[in-house]
Amino acid sequence: MAYVTEEQLQNLSQYKYSSVDKSPVSKYILQPYWTRLVELFPLWMAPNLITLLGFSCILVNLATVLIYDYDLSGECPRWAYFTFALGFFIYQSFDAIDGKQARRTGTSGPLGELFDHGCDALNTSLGAIVVAETLQLRQSWWTALSLFTAMCNFYLSTWEEYHTGTLFLGYFSGPVEGVIVIVLVMLATGVVGPSVWLLPFKETFGLTNISNDIIPEIQLNHAIIIVTFVALLYNIISSIKNVVDVKSTSWRQLGLALAGLLPFFVSSALAYIWLLASPVLLTQHQVAFILYTGVTSSYIVGRIILAHVTKSEFPFFNIVYVPLLIGTVNACVPAVLGYDPLIPLEYETTYLYASLGLVVAIYSHLAFSIIRAFCRHLDIYCLSIKHQQTLKQN
Repeated sequence: MAYVTEEQLQNLSQYKYSSVDKSPVSKYILQPYWTRLVELFPLWMAPNLITLLGFSCILVNLATVLIYDYDLSGECPRWAYFTFALGFFIYQSFDAIDGKQARRTGTSGPLGELFDHGCDALNTSLGAIVVAETLQLRQSWWTALSLFTAMCNFYLSTWEEYHTGTLFLGYFSGPVEGVIVIVLVMLATGVVGPSVWLLPFKETFGLTNISNDIIPEIQLNHAIIIVTFVALLYNIISSIKNVVDVKSTSWRQLGLALAGLLPFFVSSALAYIWLLASPVLLTQHQVAFILYTGVTSSYIVGRIILAHVTKSEFPFFNIVYVPLLIGTVNACVPAVLGYDPLIPLEYETTYLYASLGLVVAIYSHLAFSIIRAFCRHLDIYCLSIKHQQTLKQN
């Protein structure tokens, strides 16, 4: 299966990276640190290798969770939360300097953006599992909401970049301030223990005299998820506004652009309905469900990034929707129509794990096919530098 045509590969010559970062934390604190950090890396090291090393830290974090608290029902050892914080911080740092390394070595290009955003997309769901364990969200709708918030933010950012040609990072963005907050939460968890996030919000902050009608009685971890969801609503409005500003000259183009939001929200609705119809997946197999929906979302986002760098049409339909649609319809048939499901419900978890294996295979095929095609066309290597160039400014 060919994911990219020769004509699309020719369009790579038109690629030009553009970004806007309004974060004062990034500008005044992190940028000087990142500039110093990148100088520690030798000029022979490929930017994508730095990206991969950073992403491997998230994989180590995930492995730690799966070893000590695979079903999110307990706690990890206290030291693990410090390693979680370190892993996220290293990931953020390496994710920030891979572009600087590309400019130092004269190897900036579309493959770097694809590779970088591909790792970011996977980190969105894998990192959500680690955060859910840290905050003691358990296998619950709160964990599902936190995953939706993270994936929606990333999809919006990718959708926005496709239509505007620019990656926008606001005054408070996930890759900068969001990761910093996560790191601080993990450090605090390592110091005082994860049970702190189960404390009542009002009691912790001395607000018990305020009526529950004004401030409901919720746990600290739930309050954090609510705040991130409110931030998501702001990001949705901001992203749509940026796209509208670019597409407002044509109602047809604007309509097509806004329609690009449907793939994510429709697939999210299907996932929600599936969990609603099959509570066992929510309460006993949610980690597998997160991995499945996360890889599915990463594939969808990967196709959008591919369309962006190759100047291609927006990918509205993707093959990975099929297992999700089948699973949702199958779970709803007994309750809605009263018929026996095509896949007996006692085998539903088997179907979930099979679907996970399938989307991992499809996503892997996409990734390796695109990397091979890009490397051949651009005469480059992915994880090493084929044509060493002179040192350039960061």
